[in-house]
Amino acid sequence: MDNIYSPQLANIQTQMQQLQNILNQKPPVGPTAPATVAPQAIPQVEGIDGAREFLKKLPANSTAAVFDKSDSVFYGLAVDANGIPAPIKIGRFTLEDAPEPGSNVITRQDFDAFKDEIRSALAALVRKETEE
Repeated sequence: MDNIYSPQLANIQTQMQQLQNILNQKPPVGPTAPATVAPQAIPQVEGIDGAREFLKKLPANSTAAVFDKSDSVFYGLAVDANGIPAPIKIGRFTLEDAPEPGSNVITRQDFDAFKDEIRSALAALVRKETEE
């Protein structure tokens, strides 16, 4: 079998190694302060040119997603182990309002009315077939 280099495979292997290192760490002894997680800022760029500049700053064997400040797009960036950037991937997204809780609920009365309509329609089809 040929040994083919894949930037994605190398990235996954690096991430798995990082996770393994975390799992192998010994827990601290003694009282510790509660862990706090600092919110991470979403990297934002100005268009594709900003994404290209951000890509130049990525270290070897890394990936990033950056968002356009003025358009509904994001850019997928990747650099292989040799520091060679992969082609930039562009994704588009739309923002939608979350549905209100219970907006997809039907009342029993509405359900029974709908059921009656279906039964009436089926009865009319059966009558029509028997008349023909």
